[in-house]
Amino acid sequence: MDSNASRLASLGPMSARDQLYRSDTNKTFENEAILPSLPVPDLKNTLDIYLDTVRPVTTEDEFRNTEMIVKNFHENIGRKLQESLLHRAKGKRNWLEDWWLEYAYLRQRVPLIPYSNMAAPHPVPDYWPPKVGSRVDRISLSLAFELEFWKMLRSETMRPMVHREVPWAMDQFKRLFNTCRVPGEDKDELKSIFVTESEGPPPPTNVIVLYRGYIFSMEVIDRSNEEPLTPQEIAFQLNAIEKWCLSQPADGPGLGVLTTLERSHWAANREYLASIHPQNADNLKRIEEALLVITFDDSEPLTQEELLQEAMCGDCMNRWADKSMTTIVFRNGLMAGSGDHTPFDGLCTAILSHYIMISLDECQGVWKGINKFREMPKAEKLDFTIDDRLMVEISTAKQQYNENCSDIDIVHATFDGFGKSILRSHKYHPEAFTQIALQLAYYRMHGQPAPTYCTASTRQYYHGRTETCRSCFPEVIDFVKAMVQDCSSPRELNALLRSAVEKFQILMKQAMSGHGCDRHLLGLYLVAMQDGHDVHELFTDPAFIKSGGAGNYILSTSCSGYWSLCGGVPPMRKDGYGCFYGIEDDQITFCVTAFKSSPETDPKLYFENICSSLTDMQRILSSAQL
Repeated sequence: MDSNASRLASLGPMSARDQLYRSDTNKTFENEAILPSLPVPDLKNTLDIYLDTVRPVTTEDEFRNTEMIVKNFHENIGRKLQESLLHRAKGKRNWLEDWWLEYAYLRQRVPLIPYSNMAAPHPVPDYWPPKVGSRVDRISLSLAFELEFWKMLRSETMRPMVHREVPWAMDQFKRLFNTCRVPGEDKDELKSIFVTESEGPPPPTNVIVLYRGYIFSMEVIDRSNEEPLTPQEIAFQLNAIEKWCLSQPADGPGLGVLTTLERSHWAANREYLASIHPQNADNLKRIEEALLVITFDDSEPLTQEELLQEAMCGDCMNRWADKSMTTIVFRNGLMAGSGDHTPFDGLCTAILSHYIMISLDECQGVWKGINKFREMPKAEKLDFTIDDRLMVEISTAKQQYNENCSDIDIVHATFDGFGKSILRSHKYHPEAFTQIALQLAYYRMHGQPAPTYCTASTRQYYHGRTETCRSCFPEVIDFVKAMVQDCSSPRELNALLRSAVEKFQILMKQAMSGHGCDRHLLGLYLVAMQDGHDVHELFTDPAFIKSGGAGNYILSTSCSGYWSLCGGVPPMRKDGYGCFYGIEDDQITFCVTAFKSSPETDPKLYFENICSSLTDMQRILSSAQL
């Protein structure tokens, strides 16, 4: 039994987290080699799905024009592009992977914070109420469980994920740790150096700590046996860091704010920073190769909404936006998370957070494992040489960051009328029901349909990530209009609602099987550029944008899981909403984001409309049975 297993065994009988996450027989990444290749969808099916979601957002004349454009595409250049895409797929197990990473993330120039990075509040358990002076002990215990998760990945003892008896790709978990997005002039680079035990010795096992504008590196793994430090050993180092920082001016250099700049601007600053002193380059390497980031923050948010606000738009002088994962611990001991979306999707961080959460619940926030104190290297302060030019850049970055964040409006609230238990008793899929409520709420506010991105996972395929399930389609708008017009019987409304739910489930199943339309259309567009073809009218047709094409969805939505964890990102467009939700047995938690500068949006009012829509829809279920 390895040392980590010994520590877990000291907790007594197999715990819930072990039953959920550990395996003595199956290796974490054992299914990667046998996963099927990502399919290239049928061209006609893709165009049919596309047209179906154009119909609700166009007039009859506009739709007929789009139909002709699509017909021309299908009968002419579309077939050539499909052949080129099929040829590409023959040489790649995932024909989309490189393109998606490059064009969805690495070529985007907007600041990662607040526009791209994922942010989420951590739940506040009863045994950890807000308490000043508790943060070192709490983050130390939380980090110890996070390092157990790292150890499971290293030793490949984490149970591989299987969804409805179908293995899912696990490769994204390798990019949770030791991963960083490095800025470039036109295109960033994703660097990830994590390896399993079978692949080689561990990469750096230091954690970066940011507090009051100062930067520290501290070791958290005993490299003689790859055993994570105990909470007490971690706390010893963190106490020393906290004590030193509190003895210094509260406005340290805050070099991390440069990572929140527009990407090309940060790339130029990073190159200059590395050039003016060799130690700067060494420090950057240590940060970028580190396991993760811990941030101490002196604000005291209390609610989930306040925690999310701080995670998404908090103290920019203590952020390193490029790193894959950052845990923020506040003065009152509450926590939140922030992470780069580039290397992985939200499901990975949700699973890690769930592991930490159930680990904390089992011990009620008190470590019950082995206590020991080893002779470990002391935490090291990373000193950078910063000249007047960089001081100006830091000041500029802070001003721009604050301006960007001042435009972000956030609502994080819970609808407690019902949850998945009631919906399943009526044989309604919980996410489908929720998605239709989002449409009804938007239509009631704005008097028109909302083209909607809903995340569908394609992880049943090799290196699969996501596809778009377009959840604004004729059947849901038929139901929405009937609700607004208020002239249909409960039985008629129930029939329309059930039709919309069933259609959503079909579309979601298609998207998860790699047969949505958005990724395929992107592939056809990119292969056209690669082969030197002119841009076809399909991609310049106003209906393409109106239906959400090229990242223009009014609603950007995703289910964070069937639990209370719920974070989010800002909307895709200025007049849109980000809407993310966690569905539990008896409640649904929502994170709604919008831009304050948009006169069209109001996240508080939208959330209120979601709640009333859910309630009205639940009445339909009850009335239809009378």
